[in-house]
Amino acid sequence: MVGFEAGNILHGACNEMTKTQLIFSFFRHPAYGLSLEAYLVDLLDNGSFSYQYKRINYELISNYDYSFTENETKILKKIEDLSQKNIDKHFNPKKLKLEVFQEKLSKDKDQWRLLSSYFDKRVAYCLAHLKGKKAYWKDRISDHPSMIALNVLENPAQLIYFFSKTENGISYKLEMRYNGKQISLQKPSTEVICNEPAWIKHSENIYHFSDPTDGQKLIPFLKKDTVSIPDKLSEVYLSSFMLKASKKFDVRYEGFNVKETPENKSALLTIESDVNNNAVFQLSYFYDNLQITDAQANDVIVKLQKHDDQLQLIRFQRDINWEKGFENKLLDKNLVKLNPSWFVPNDLKNQKVDFDMLVTWLSDNKKLLIEENILVEATQTGKVYSTEVAKLETKNISENDDWFDIYILVIIEPFEIPFIKFKKNIQEKRKDFKLPNGRIFLLPDSWFVQYSDIFEIDESDENSLRIHKQHQGVLQGHPLLSGDLSPKIKETVLGLNAKPEYDIPTGLIGTLRDYQKKGYDWLCHLGEEKLGACLADDMGLGKTLQVIAVLQRIKEQVKTIKHKEVENSIELVQLNLFNIAQKFDDEVISPCNLVVMAPSLIHNWENELKKFAPQLKVYKYLGQRRNLVPESIDYYDVILTTYGIVRNDLNSLQKYTFEYIVLDESQLIKNSSSASFQSVKLLKGNRRVVLTGTPVENSLTDLWSQLTFLQPRLLGSFKAFKQEYVVPIEQQKDISKLEKLRKIIQPFILRRTKEEVAPELPDVTRTVHYCEMNAEQKDLYESEKSIYRNKILDVIESEGIDKSQIMILRGLMQLRKIAIHPILNNASYIGTSGKLEEILGRLTQIKEENRKVLIFSPFVKHLYLIREQLITSKTPYSFLAGEVLQQQRASVISEFDKHKGHRVFLIQLKTGGAGLNLTEADCVFLIDPWWNPAAEEQAIARAHRIGQSKHVFVWRFITKDTIEEKILKLQERKSRLAFDVIEHTNTFGKITEEDLKELFG
Repeated sequence: MVGFEAGNILHGACNEMTKTQLIFSFFRHPAYGLSLEAYLVDLLDNGSFSYQYKRINYELISNYDYSFTENETKILKKIEDLSQKNIDKHFNPKKLKLEVFQEKLSKDKDQWRLLSSYFDKRVAYCLAHLKGKKAYWKDRISDHPSMIALNVLENPAQLIYFFSKTENGISYKLEMRYNGKQISLQKPSTEVICNEPAWIKHSENIYHFSDPTDGQKLIPFLKKDTVSIPDKLSEVYLSSFMLKASKKFDVRYEGFNVKETPENKSALLTIESDVNNNAVFQLSYFYDNLQITDAQANDVIVKLQKHDDQLQLIRFQRDINWEKGFENKLLDKNLVKLNPSWFVPNDLKNQKVDFDMLVTWLSDNKKLLIEENILVEATQTGKVYSTEVAKLETKNISENDDWFDIYILVIIEPFEIPFIKFKKNIQEKRKDFKLPNGRIFLLPDSWFVQYSDIFEIDESDENSLRIHKQHQGVLQGHPLLSGDLSPKIKETVLGLNAKPEYDIPTGLIGTLRDYQKKGYDWLCHLGEEKLGACLADDMGLGKTLQVIAVLQRIKEQVKTIKHKEVENSIELVQLNLFNIAQKFDDEVISPCNLVVMAPSLIHNWENELKKFAPQLKVYKYLGQRRNLVPESIDYYDVILTTYGIVRNDLNSLQKYTFEYIVLDESQLIKNSSSASFQSVKLLKGNRRVVLTGTPVENSLTDLWSQLTFLQPRLLGSFKAFKQEYVVPIEQQKDISKLEKLRKIIQPFILRRTKEEVAPELPDVTRTVHYCEMNAEQKDLYESEKSIYRNKILDVIESEGIDKSQIMILRGLMQLRKIAIHPILNNASYIGTSGKLEEILGRLTQIKEENRKVLIFSPFVKHLYLIREQLITSKTPYSFLAGEVLQQQRASVISEFDKHKGHRVFLIQLKTGGAGLNLTEADCVFLIDPWWNPAAEEQAIARAHRIGQSKHVFVWRFITKDTIEEKILKLQERKSRLAFDVIEHTNTFGKITEEDLKELFG
């Protein structure tokens, strides 16, 4: 039994009031084996135990006249687990009678093993709390609890295992030592009290051990000194018990092949997965070929292996200080420790970490790790990953006409791989690249950002990048041009972006303003590089003049040949050339240039050419009787024609290669599926120029057709352009895509605003003039708005916004017409319009002030209403709409310019909103707002342009509380779209369902 001497109770003396002593006593239970009980024993006057005692029942602990310490209470509670009540609770759930239960238990080996373990753990717990104290033992139930006193020793004993190789097998001996003295286990009355961990009773002491010894391993040595293992079982014994014992205990060997000192030690950093499938670094240590981590508690590394056809036992003592040094080195590299052997970079500790992240970290830090003698390895699902850092090195650059080929190597030791081999990976966003040695190289994330645009424009052969000079914008500031990587490419790109100056042709009449000279230089430079150019200056800044200067320069550059050398060939076709006869002078025969435009611009181009470049021979390819003879076309310097004629006469025009093809108001080909675009892109020309004040009107798709005409491969296919740029920029507000697009197009677009380059232009004053609807008009508007709003929202809800376009446009148009004048929607309407009255009132003031005014509307019927009022009041006017024949338009324009009485010019926005020079007017009426603000800005530029000397006044007439007010907000958004893509980066979107709800709100 276990207990305490009188006067030496746990954590204090005996209870002075009751003069009793708490003791703990072992006894043999007849059914369950060794058990433990607690007693309160009365003391005699001399302090010795009396025969008066009582057993402690933990459930009644509060009834005892005794002050139990905390430690005593813990032991008492654990002893209570050994009561019959608790045994029944755990092992007799069916509540069998005690005799039946105990008999059944004796026959059930598995149940008996479980119950023995149950007792073992609780007795060991009590002994651990009794270290350094007395325990007691009674051999019979009737004995006094303190019959035999035992010391529960506080310090552990040591066990030494001796293994000897003999001729017949293995000899195994166990030696027990306490405080340096050997203790014989064969002494009578020695027995094992607990198995796991082992506690043993020997003489008057109870021992425990420094190693996690299993008591079952001690039992054989209680009867004999040595255990012999026959030779036929020796290998199994070695690989099982002896190998395990070598890991945990102090083991001595004799006659065995044992290696106890490693030849090499190394540290290895690998990538593993934690319980949450996060990637982590694992630090391992190698002692020769034996691997261990800090997560393994063993201080000894053991392995049994064949060596020279003999078994060799490897038993290395770990060098903990050496291992700790490597851990500190990782911490110095800004890694943080997650558990004894796992680490992650400090900046990744609070996020989901994947395998690729850690491979990248290894690649970036491999050199530093190796310097610290830490090896690195990255494996996953059977694949071995390279941790080498890739280097890009340009080996060769060659130029060929408009192309340059770049041969770049990626150096991943020990391999040199052409950069082009990584194209598919980058385009498909696949990081894994298989190296010749089978290892996997992970492409850095930066490659997908830095080089995807290069491969989009690459037209490579097997080993080299092949880049067209038209993509110089992509190369601006590109990583390929950084440092000394590719000075030759850098030189080429800088050459393309140089700003050389060119002499103004001597035959040009007039002076180019400073910004016009820069525009002329820019056009000449791109022309010499055989690259297209989009001159996108604001309306009215002289785009026509800048192009005329270029065409004059072309004529003056051509070599002069004598008339006699070409006279015969000229005369053969002279009478057939456009059905006219010309007399040739003995001068330059220059290449021909084609200028394509809207019909309304022909007159302006003809006048500008006569005014500024009278030496240029100009032919207007127009009319029903037009004819073209390619063999003689060189006689003319400039051919003026229209988009419609190009569509109709494409077969004839395709037979000739023009020097320059110029498209004026090129936004007219913005629809990539239109016949105009499909036709002009098939024309042949050495150089191409487009002129537009509005390169982007409604969507980025406007850009694609214009720039594709200039440089066919610049923006890829229309489908790819929408996926790569239009959707991300317009719908997802992707700033990076916007910036990327700007880099591509920037070299080919030159845009200057009036505010930037022509401060000498007179001021323009813009006024929004709000008009009130009359009562009848307002009632009609609200009624129609309610009807269409409900219809449109219902259709959108059932079919989606994309399938509701026809209904949406119909509703918007109906409301617009009512806001202008209900008669536009219903011819039987006999009322008036608030807007028309306001316009007529303002016209009266203009007339009194002796000014000239341009009145623009997209609705011809609205112009008709104003025209009727002008006729009634006998006010002279000019009128230009689609119904006016082409051959009559020049005279209409001239009449307004020269006739002082014609102070009002009614112009359909689509017909006369571009290309006209009407600086005689200093007032502009925009009487019906249009969706596209660029069209209105073009209309204003008919008056506010170079040549205007008067202050220009612009009035926008808006019907209040109608859809016209909300159109102004949409116009602002459209203007921002054009500004962003051409000049700055910002975010923008397009009309959404929410916009429609606002329009009809």
